[in-house]
Amino acid sequence: MSGPDRAGVAAAAPIALRPLDPVRHPEAAAVWDATFAAAHPLARRAWEAWWRSPDADPELAWAAERDSHLVGFALARAPRRPWAPADVGHVALLAVHPAAQRTGVGGALWDAALAALRARGRTRVRLGAEPERLLPGVPVAAPSVTWRFLRARGAVRGAFEADLLLDLRVPVPGSPLPPGVALVDDAPDEAIAFVARAFPGRWTDEVQRYADTGTAVLTWRRDGEALGFCVAARPDDPVLAGGLAWTGGLSGRVAGLGPLGLAPEARGSGLGLALVAAAARWQQDRGADAVVIDWTDLTRFYGRLGAFVWRAYQRAEVPT
Repeated sequence: MSGPDRAGVAAAAPIALRPLDPVRHPEAAAVWDATFAAAHPLARRAWEAWWRSPDADPELAWAAERDSHLVGFALARAPRRPWAPADVGHVALLAVHPAAQRTGVGGALWDAALAALRARGRTRVRLGAEPERLLPGVPVAAPSVTWRFLRARGAVRGAFEADLLLDLRVPVPGSPLPPGVALVDDAPDEAIAFVARAFPGRWTDEVQRYADTGTAVLTWRRDGEALGFCVAARPDDPVLAGGLAWTGGLSGRVAGLGPLGLAPEARGSGLGLALVAAAARWQQDRGADAVVIDWTDLTRFYGRLGAFVWRAYQRAEVPT
């Protein structure tokens, strides 16, 4: 999400803005790679899955062309989920090819995306954080010009969040599960029922979709009752979950943990860390060299298992 234009470059050929035709998706992905692949290499399967979301709307995807060449794109969303605020839209990605920056492309794409969201009644626009998101927010590693671009357009910065990485090529610290507590990997319906009770809304929707596409959903039980859940994504799942969209630069087999959550009675007693450690070992036993724990602010909690901040993001919102 970036690629803003900068002043001081000689006038170029006019920009033509058009809806992003699906046949040009590979060209748009190539623009992303040319601009951000070093820091955020977007997996093609994650790109393709984003377009299969129920919220995918061709009228909210814009392409910028110059001399018939695609030089930039913007992807926006106006979610139609029951749990999503009806006044909030999202700009998921915006990129301009380096050769076309400083020529007004980024501003034109931004204006088109916000106008389309405004026409759908969205009075607030979040950077990233859309349902089945690609980015939780603006990457902290984005260049300062990105923040100047957003600030000039009224962006208000919010909380910091992170994707964490846990190396599984060394033993996972933490106590084993206590007597009476078990990890179950063959009862997704039980896990989904638990999420619906304990975390209604976004997580219920997302966990159901993960399960429907073949991603493992683990359940932690105590004395036969569910007390927590964890989505345990693997790199060969039909749909890449969460932070696995960006693991192209990592070596080895990288899996994912999350979203995950515990019942209130399981929190604050030390049991939570043992449960997460058990899920990490579950991935380790299945050949994972590392796991991404995505989109969290609980860095100290997961840090006790050895997880460290891999990618950081700052939430940002813009009025339309």
